[in-house]
Amino acid sequence: MHPPTTAADVQERIAWALGHSKALELRGGGSKRGYGRTVEAAAMLSLAGLRGIVTYEPRELICVVRPGTPLVELEAALAAEGQQLAFEPPHWGAAATIGGAIACNLAGPRRFRAGAARDHLLGFQAVSGRAEVFHGGGRVVKNVTGYDLSKLMCGSFGTLAALTELCLKVLPAPETAATLVAPGLERRAALALLGEAARTPHEPSGLAWLPGGLPLPAPVAGLAPAGSGLALLRIEGPAPSVAYRAGELGRLIAATHQAPGHLTLGAEASRDLWRAVRELEPLALRVGERLWRLSLPATAAELALQALEREGPARVLVDWGGALVWAILPAGVAGGRVHAIAAEAGGHARLLRAAEPPEPGLDVFAPLSPGQRLLHQNLKRAFDPQRLLNPGRMYAEI
Repeated sequence: MHPPTTAADVQERIAWALGHSKALELRGGGSKRGYGRTVEAAAMLSLAGLRGIVTYEPRELICVVRPGTPLVELEAALAAEGQQLAFEPPHWGAAATIGGAIACNLAGPRRFRAGAARDHLLGFQAVSGRAEVFHGGGRVVKNVTGYDLSKLMCGSFGTLAALTELCLKVLPAPETAATLVAPGLERRAALALLGEAARTPHEPSGLAWLPGGLPLPAPVAGLAPAGSGLALLRIEGPAPSVAYRAGELGRLIAATHQAPGHLTLGAEASRDLWRAVRELEPLALRVGERLWRLSLPATAAELALQALEREGPARVLVDWGGALVWAILPAGVAGGRVHAIAAEAGGHARLLRAAEPPEPGLDVFAPLSPGQRLLHQNLKRAFDPQRLLNPGRMYAEI
């Protein structure tokens, strides 16, 4: 059979799988294939052929696109109109598609200001595990009719339906950007600074901390003294506003007694720096390591980081002003312990990738309570009663 290029093709493939009781692994560009558990499927359903922009209305800030569209193509089309995906989705590979970003609910450094991917999906078309085409949401921001299925599809990792069309809210790209870099801060002081910056009225759109021990991105290479790191504060908008807010945040940095000073990167260097942060370039895996993602209350980041370090040597990157911790840990650190550390801090953990395939019993996602497991099972049963679509991608037997 030829690769599907329409919703009708996808419906036909799923109907075939339904009739033959064949589970399917849904795949777009394949860049997120290592995120999640190994799919228990006998065949693969490629969605890469469903690509291209269906409708783009720049004046209405709406773009309807097929899920197999490469992120680079979509971002280029938006940039030509001075617009962007405000949630700044990471690519994690040249083949990344918009469908993968939505299915995994991925957002980059701007997420704490602009919201998650789910906040920008207005509506969709999909094919369920029952081989039924259905729609959710619409093409307006204020859509309150029925259940909010758009948010349910985001982060479902293709376990409920195969997305065939996405309606996205897009936003104007900022006129310019600047990043204040404060070197020489130890972690606790840097996180305190990021927290203070987040509470100001100056609306930073990026707040991250990079330890000096990491291979730093080119725009800031060599700036972190030994034993310390870099606090990064990004501001975006009209040039006069950026200049004023940069001055105000610079004064905030100067008031931090541990900060010996700061420097300011212009728009181009800022773009390159935050792309590197978004793509996790400083966090290259080595043999015997795993990369974990901890989503936490920003105020709990330091305690969680201390607990992680007690488990073994860790390389970390902190984003979202402390609310997101990326941690590379030895594979010998029990996954259950990482989940417990995140839960004790009021958040949750996920295994993003591993240098070697993790053992089958490892919880990639946060363990479910009995009530949560029942909810997941009921949702799977409603959309995909025969467990045809990405079975086991998130949780065993679901």
